[in-house]
Amino acid sequence: MPKQNSPKPARSEPASRSEHTRHQLILAALDLIGRHGYELATTRTLAAQAGVNLAAIPYHFDTKEALCRSAAEFLAARMEALLHQPLLALQAASAGCQDRDRLIDLLSDFLLAQARALLSGAVPQSWLQFFLRSQSEAGNPAAPAFDAVLGPSRRLCRDLVGRILQRSPQDFVTRSLSFSLLHQLLYFRLAEPVLLQHLAQKRLSPALLEQLLTLLGTSLRAQLLAHAQNSPLNKDIQP
Repeated sequence: MPKQNSPKPARSEPASRSEHTRHQLILAALDLIGRHGYELATTRTLAAQAGVNLAAIPYHFDTKEALCRSAAEFLAARMEALLHQPLLALQAASAGCQDRDRLIDLLSDFLLAQARALLSGAVPQSWLQFFLRSQSEAGNPAAPAFDAVLGPSRRLCRDLVGRILQRSPQDFVTRSLSFSLLHQLLYFRLAEPVLLQHLAQKRLSPALLEQLLTLLGTSLRAQLLAHAQNSPLNKDIQP
């Protein structure tokens, strides 16, 4: 009898290749939209960056807008993973605390943990630019993905700053200082090449990172203490 061929096992490559293509397009969107903006990152350049055919974008995402939203959701999930445990720890440690110096230490340590993650390269520079563009560019479809993720940390930061200053969390001073504290740390990562040039260093070594974090910690605590000492109690200042 002629030998019959055994049935070939079902191939898994197309499914894994499909996931790989989606992932490459998301990485391309994060990088190109981050560096150039939503409008200038065309579908052609996105496909070229991902190393895939132009038709892959409508096949996997329907539209460039949907690709941008998927990229935002991917980055938001990464940011949530970085924030989740430190945020829970800060909530637990600060609950019911009325000691100003203790609150300053807790908030500073939380912010420094975020600075460490950023400066250690956990999030590429272009991804941070993608996030910032989503907050500032009119019509950028990525913005909603970050609201749920960053909302809790922003609210807790405002609450703690308000308690430190003895002001309402909705006060102009409280909101402005909270924004400054949260975003000045982003600048160190975004401007890292300029920072290294200013420090006459070629790279951010572990030892240099620790020195920088120590300096940042001192600066954060000094800012909070100075504002607390100079702030009129329980009095809102309108812009």
